[in-house]
Amino acid sequence: MHLRQKSSRYCSAVLFLAGVNCVLLLAAIITAEFQPGFEIWLASALVASLILHARAGFALTDAEQEIELLQRQTEKIHPIAHKRNGAPVVKLDSAKSFVAKEIDAKDVDIKDAQMLALVKAAIENDRIDLYLQPIVSLPQRRQRYFEAFSRLRNEDGTILRPIHYLEAAERANRIGVIDNMILLRAVQALRNLGAENKHYRIFCNISPATIYDQDFFARFTDYLDVHSDMASRLVFEFTYPAVKLLTDRAERNLQAIAERGYAFSVDHISRLDHNWSALREKNFHYVKASSKMLLSASQGDAASRARVASFKETLCDNDIDLIVEKVELEAHMPEILAMDIDFGQGALFGAPRPANVYIPPRVALAEAS
Repeated sequence: MHLRQKSSRYCSAVLFLAGVNCVLLLAAIITAEFQPGFEIWLASALVASLILHARAGFALTDAEQEIELLQRQTEKIHPIAHKRNGAPVVKLDSAKSFVAKEIDAKDVDIKDAQMLALVKAAIENDRIDLYLQPIVSLPQRRQRYFEAFSRLRNEDGTILRPIHYLEAAERANRIGVIDNMILLRAVQALRNLGAENKHYRIFCNISPATIYDQDFFARFTDYLDVHSDMASRLVFEFTYPAVKLLTDRAERNLQAIAERGYAFSVDHISRLDHNWSALREKNFHYVKASSKMLLSASQGDAASRARVASFKETLCDNDIDLIVEKVELEAHMPEILAMDIDFGQGALFGAPRPANVYIPPRVALAEAS
């Protein structure tokens, strides 16, 4: 049962009880057939009912704020690809929210429409789970950070494969909604972890739609201000192509997040010679590079190895940590360690699992302390 349904039924029951008390109390006063003591009892019950109703409102305030923020994530986010000087630029319109919008068969093919219908149902029914994948320090392989992923469940409990629903969402221009749901889950997880887990950070992919949506962005920054203790524990991750396509307004919004103490990470890099100092000026503290790219770049002649060493040195000079991702084989570790890379991520160090697999529940940590 959803929170809104629970709160609605609870409040309706309390209000019904209060109404019954009012009717009985009024009848007692009019007919004067009840004893004064019973009238006092009815009045007390009415007051108690009203107090319960008030307490319900206070207890649900934080949850309703979360729901409102979640709705703002899904409302008005309808990225449409336009071209400006030959390059795609994300635009936003005020169409109906993705959650409320019916899938239009004219916009997507039948297979995508079926998958998007499942995604829509999962969002509406709160069947989205937070999964985490560890990011370890090298060479110790100690868990230091985590990357957040979403896993959507069907009504029967089966997990939707991300490779299916993410591709469908991309083709239907709905990927921003999925990314934003991951963001909210990560924020909620960090808030629930407590101070005893402050050494963990969560990397959360964020779509440009969140940055472009001025209405949501204002509410989101207010939310970050209220929970400013999360600034050192949450890293927003962008793809390099998305960073290159940011407009001036989006970059100002990005700077507003950076000024609140949040660091950024970039992945999907294709070369070693990007302008890393410019990224550092935008508060990017982490760069992710695939093991395949780094291993390929380091093989060959001395010049190739020198380019990799220069890449790593440039990152160090700009106070940027390098994370080698998609590490799957132990046989690759000697070459990776020889590059003096800071952190590693991949199946070799741990696959994406439900959040409670890698991070103990808060209650357990409290008992252990």
